[in-house]
Amino acid sequence: MGALIVTLDQIVKVLLAPYLQSQPGWQVWVLEPIVKLRLVHNSGFVFGLFSDTAPAWVVSLVVIAAIGAILVVFTRQIESPSLPTRIVFGLTFGGAIGNLIDRFRFGYVIDYVDFGWWPVFNIADSAINISIVAFMVLLLLGRVEERPTAPSPFMD
Repeated sequence: MGALIVTLDQIVKVLLAPYLQSQPGWQVWVLEPIVKLRLVHNSGFVFGLFSDTAPAWVVSLVVIAAIGAILVVFTRQIESPSLPTRIVFGLTFGGAIGNLIDRFRFGYVIDYVDFGWWPVFNIADSAINISIVAFMVLLLLGRVEERPTAPSPFMD
């Protein structure tokens, strides 16, 4: 799942960024006035927090540390992850790696989906946000780990 997110995220960015740079204001309406594609270079953290205030290497270091922390939780705290949990973590890693590639290549993340009332985002951001909500649902339902198979009452 993670590789699919990284690939899709990077392909869309490679195709969309030059197109949007050729448009007036680096934007184009998709469904006016609801959603437009608008090229934004996000040098900050989530939702552009601290843009242009923290050096790119600091932001990248924090992102790498967060990926490492998630990896530790996934590999050491969850003994037998369920299939939905593995998919959720794939979404998280794919999104984080997709944006990290941008940070290493450009020093910022390429964002492009703009609803006007929400910060501009991309496929990688969507994968991360969806994975966070999905993980919370899995936690609430007690479905993070595979349930141990109970022995059959009909066995000798």
